[in-house]
Amino acid sequence: MSSTFGRLVRATPSRRAVLAVITLVLILSVGVFAIDAGGATEPVPFDQTVEAGLAAESEQVLQQADATVPRAEVFHSQYQFVVGYQGVSYLIDGLQQPGHAKQFGRPVAIYVSDYTDTEPTLTDAGYPQTETDPGWVRVENAVFVVDSEARLPAGDAIVPFSSRRDATSFTDNHGGQILEWEAVRTRETDLDTVSRVRGRVDRQHSSADDRVASTQPLTDQDASIVVGEDAPTIQAALDAAPPNATIRVPPGTYTEQLQINRSVTIRGPEATVCGDANGSVLSVTGTDVAITGLTITGVGDSTEPADGAVEQEQWDSFVESGYGRSDAAIEADNVSTLFVADVDIDTPTTGVLLRDVGTTVVENTTIRGATQHREGFMGLTSIRSPVVVQNSTFLDGRDGVYLHRADGSVIRDNRFVSNRYGVHLMYTSETLIADNVARQEAFAGVTVMTDPSGNAIVGNDVRNSSTGLTLSGANSYVAGNVLAENDRGIMAGTERSLYERNVIHGNDLGFRTGTLRPSNRVVRNDFVDNEDTVAVGAGPLRIWNHDGEGNYWSKRPNRLATGSYSPTGRLDTSLRDPGVWTLTTSPAATALGLVRDTVAGSRESEVLDTNPRSRPVHPETIDDLETTADD
Repeated sequence: MSSTFGRLVRATPSRRAVLAVITLVLILSVGVFAIDAGGATEPVPFDQTVEAGLAAESEQVLQQADATVPRAEVFHSQYQFVVGYQGVSYLIDGLQQPGHAKQFGRPVAIYVSDYTDTEPTLTDAGYPQTETDPGWVRVENAVFVVDSEARLPAGDAIVPFSSRRDATSFTDNHGGQILEWEAVRTRETDLDTVSRVRGRVDRQHSSADDRVASTQPLTDQDASIVVGEDAPTIQAALDAAPPNATIRVPPGTYTEQLQINRSVTIRGPEATVCGDANGSVLSVTGTDVAITGLTITGVGDSTEPADGAVEQEQWDSFVESGYGRSDAAIEADNVSTLFVADVDIDTPTTGVLLRDVGTTVVENTTIRGATQHREGFMGLTSIRSPVVVQNSTFLDGRDGVYLHRADGSVIRDNRFVSNRYGVHLMYTSETLIADNVARQEAFAGVTVMTDPSGNAIVGNDVRNSSTGLTLSGANSYVAGNVLAENDRGIMAGTERSLYERNVIHGNDLGFRTGTLRPSNRVVRNDFVDNEDTVAVGAGPLRIWNHDGEGNYWSKRPNRLATGSYSPTGRLDTSLRDPGVWTLTTSPAATALGLVRDTVAGSRESEVLDTNPRSRPVHPETIDDLETTADD
């Protein structure tokens, strides 16, 4: 027997695959995945859990308010990590997710924060506060106050108590009703699910159209002043202009740095405004301003804020200091409306810089940064300013578009070339990134950091870059994108997100899923000719299937007409070898297929598509990509 075993180990890959299958089936047959349901569990420090729930911005806001978030910890029968939820609503939402039990097993124990004896109060914003840190109580021993005045940034807060008397005292002060766990766990959570994000895409496009239309009247101001006729310089014309005037700038070069402190329109075309390479060129503090038809050069090279320019008490002051106070071609601060169109910018630092601007539209604009992204800065930076950026081009520089706390922005139909990141989101939720083209991006075409919620990334085309999409956060909708010829197609660090109808073609690595708690839905995607198709991190089995439909895998053998397919499994990825094909009909492989399809946790750190497609979703796109590659 030992000599036979040795020959198998030293044998061909196909024989080693046979050994692996037999060994795994034998292990499974003796119940290695069985968990003692009566095993003792105790709460762990929350920072040692796999956390889910609040967006990073919400956590910062709550921390600054000295709020106490009702938390939960869940121990699962077939998941090796404790899951921590920032908010009881997120706990309920997680337990209600389709396929949750199959991937994680049943909850062995659930603990929630115990507000008994903590003297809870509410901040002016309704956030819970306590005199002492809450302890833990098992959910079956707790009562829950719902529908009270207590809130979290994502909606109503559910507040647990081990003492009904303390819960009653809380409702006397802050309203609400008291429920047992069995009634709470079936409640509908008021969380922005990915289905709503998907349904919101068309409305966001329409809303962006409305924002664009609302800025158009700024270009049709009645009174006008002509530079060179009515005033010697652009600044002189600005100083003399009545409200809502148009400053007409004839063709030529104007060496000026402009202070725009009233509602005006500055219109070219073919006029160049050139600064002295020291500071911003156009500084906007007027209420409603339009800038059209200009070329802007001579931008300063400083990225540092002036002393005292940033309010250091704000939690995000370090971001504003680092990115939001550089020199810029156009710098707008605390403005109601800004419209920038048909503008051409050369800058060593920032092209357009926005801070606390109500409505901004940037369209048909070209921004060129430093050739080496390490030496440049942002094409457009938006700090706390929702913006529509469309039909524009961002060449070189560090990031094409950088958004910080700019919820609800729309970035669409733009072109990004040779940046660090094309679009870079920080602490920004509910944003639409659609139909953009990115090429030769040093780090990624689109990157979403700091765990925001509700972003839609649809219809983008990223090629020949380090990474197509690098994403984090929850409830992200990622659909209809083309990721081709990159080092990595998609780096998915999201939760409760939907990836559908993407074409992932010819990348060194097609898709990497990196979260410890798999909760994404990955369906109806085309994985074609990637060197390595999928990579996974630690965690249980990922099942990429929904409503009986999976994904298309070009590396899945044609002979494998039915049954599950694992793009990360050694056996499935070896089935192109004719010598391995006979394994599919062996008793061992049949037993393995049954186990992996029915037993939760039986295929740790792997991806399993239980109903793979036989045809691609986007055959025309794939044909175009392959034709382009042949050319």
